[in-house]
Amino acid sequence: MSTGYINAENASIYYEDLGSGEPLVLVHAGYLDSRMWDNQMEALGKGRRLIRYDVRGFGKSSKASEEYSDFKDLKAILDNLNIDRATILGVSNGGRIALDFAVEFPGRVSALVLVNSGVRGVEIEGDENELWGDLGSLEERYIELRNKGKYRDAAAIDVDYWTHKLSGDVRKHVLDIAEENVNSEEEDVDRFQLSPEPPAFKRLEMLEMPVLIIVGKEDRKGMVEVDRAIHGRLKSSKLVFIDCADHIPSISSPDAFSKAVTESLSEIS
Repeated sequence: MSTGYINAENASIYYEDLGSGEPLVLVHAGYLDSRMWDNQMEALGKGRRLIRYDVRGFGKSSKASEEYSDFKDLKAILDNLNIDRATILGVSNGGRIALDFAVEFPGRVSALVLVNSGVRGVEIEGDENELWGDLGSLEERYIELRNKGKYRDAAAIDVDYWTHKLSGDVRKHVLDIAEENVNSEEEDVDRFQLSPEPPAFKRLEMLEMPVLIIVGKEDRKGMVEVDRAIHGRLKSSKLVFIDCADHIPSISSPDAFSKAVTESLSEIS
């Protein structure tokens, strides 16, 4: 395995590169870092070249301090590792990054695996409370706690809202990672993020590569509807639901997740 840092728009992006074969790039969820893939590396790495990295502002990568684009950071990783085309697997905000990259550089993507994915430009109709519960008030509480320096309490809001199926040592491990990735107000990545225009959701119909969409059955209803909307606009996509899984199935239902990914990627190959 090789590890290192790649320079991308005045930032250092940490990555790990191991194995050989068709490249598969793993993009983590928004409040965690590349360690969220620890329990998936063996299963997903069989017969593949596996790359995981810390998105700017998370893990070992640079904190955000000026305008940048996550999809350009991903391109810099592929360029520096001499990868022409890869399958991109993104969870939550990682799915948003994968879609931004795919609409900007479709020729660089062999296939997409989107897991409870976000996407810029989507609008979901319905009652906000039914779709998202008390997310609005929780976000306000998160900001309040973060600004007071109570990072673990703030991280617990994300963990318990998005990964509510976790308990015991697994929850503690995820909470430990999330706490380390709470950014201060000055480092908040959303302040600096520049996304493609038009937004990715408005351009999904241009994508022709195979797309697997994985949805945890026990994710928030709003997220389930977002992924149904993504599925409805794509030319070639497969929608798979995983029982007893929340927003991050790779952690809440790891065996079912790895099976769904590996079987689908084998079919694509």
